[in-house]
Amino acid sequence: MTHVVTESCIRCKYTDCVTVCPVDCFYEGPNFLVINPHECIDCTLCVAECPVDAIFRDVDMPDGMEEYLDLNTDLAARWPVIIQKKPALPDAEQWRHTRDKRQYLDTGEQEADLLLPEPSLPLAEYQRTPEFTAENAPASLRHDHRTKAGIWGRLIILEGQLRYCLEDGSGRAWTLSPERPGWIPPDLPHRVEFLGPVRFFVSFWR
Repeated sequence: MTHVVTESCIRCKYTDCVTVCPVDCFYEGPNFLVINPHECIDCTLCVAECPVDAIFRDVDMPDGMEEYLDLNTDLAARWPVIIQKKPALPDAEQWRHTRDKRQYLDTGEQEADLLLPEPSLPLAEYQRTPEFTAENAPASLRHDHRTKAGIWGRLIILEGQLRYCLEDGSGRAWTLSPERPGWIPPDLPHRVEFLGPVRFFVSFWR
C-alpha cells in the first residue's frame, strides 16, 4: 500500500508534506509533487499536512483519480527528490480550488524543445556572486527579479540542479545543471526554484 498525490496539487505545489515525510519519498516537478510508491511506508503523516487535500491512500482515491497512481510511479522515476519545504508556486492560492487541472500538469518534457536564451554579441564577465546553496541563497532569487538594461546574467550550477523560470508570461522554464548553465537576458523578469541540494553562483556580463 502507498499514498498518492492527486490532481489538487497541480499548479499549487505546497510542500508542507515534505517536512513530515520520514523517508524522503516525495519528488518534485515543475508544478506538481509525486510520491514514489516503492519508498512510501504508508505512515499517513503527509495527508493532514496538505493544504489542498491532494494526498490519498491508493485504495481510497476519489473517483476519476485512478491514473494518478501510475503517474506518481512514472514521474518519481524521472524527477528529483525534494527533501525540504519551499515556497508554493506564486499563484497557488488562485489555483487551490480549481477542479479538472490534469490538463495543466507540466512533466518537464517540453524543456528539451525550448532553447535557452543566449546573447547575440560577444560579452565580457565583469563580476560574480559568491557561491550559494539552497539554504543561504538570497530570498529574492525565488521571486520575480531582473538584471538592469545591458547586463546579462549567467547561472552556473556547480552541484545539483535548479529550475530557471521566466516571468514574462511565456511560461518558459528550464532545469539547469552543471552540464547546462543558463543565460539571463537583460531586463527580463525571472526567478529560480530549488529542486534539492545545490551549489551555484551568478556571473554578470556586458
